[in-house]
Amino acid sequence: MTKESIGEMRIRFAVAVLVVGLLSIAPVAWAVDVIAVENGQATIAEHASIYTCRWKTYTSETYGFEMKYPQDLAMQKEIPLAVIEGAVIRLSLVNRMYYDGTNLVEASLFVGVTPEKACSSEWLANISSNFSDRGDLAETRNIAGVTFFRDSSWEGAVGNQYGLITYSALHAGSYYRLALFIHCINVHVFYPQTFAEFDRTSVFELFDQVISTFRFLKQANHG
Repeated sequence: MTKESIGEMRIRFAVAVLVVGLLSIAPVAWAVDVIAVENGQATIAEHASIYTCRWKTYTSETYGFEMKYPQDLAMQKEIPLAVIEGAVIRLSLVNRMYYDGTNLVEASLFVGVTPEKACSSEWLANISSNFSDRGDLAETRNIAGVTFFRDSSWEGAVGNQYGLITYSALHAGSYYRLALFIHCINVHVFYPQTFAEFDRTSVFELFDQVISTFRFLKQANHG
């Protein structure tokens, strides 16, 4: 076999490999285009599902919801002290990477479910006044196809700061609340460079992604 023949065979082989590669990629690209056309732009939750597929799933048939959470969080069902009424579960941030060397003391997500008829009149009045006073300025977020009202507050006491961001909605006769609780130390109380400010962006993004996995079940039994 001549050198020209060997060279020609190598060129044909390279071309064949290239064609096969393009043919294998084309269906995938076509499928992505079809999804984009049929379903429109992907939502945040759809993008997040790529990263949450290996997360654990907590399901409550009693209270009619489920949500996913990563190994960075530890779940607790028995909650002696809760920051919201009717707390069902507490997801606490346990990954020390978020704490070490920073002023972060605690970051937890509480999920509370309270039948409307069992809610205290004071709490209902507070919810009603908060959002009726704001009118169109009230912050909302669509979670699992339901409009949740967002509220936030920060308080300080003896060198500590406490933050609470809550999402509240009435669904199927019960009030659902998702509350992110943050406890951190005021870095200005201590000597300079004793603690660094915790990475708020990373912490909030993590819990925001967890909240995006919240789903209502078709039937609930918590009347």
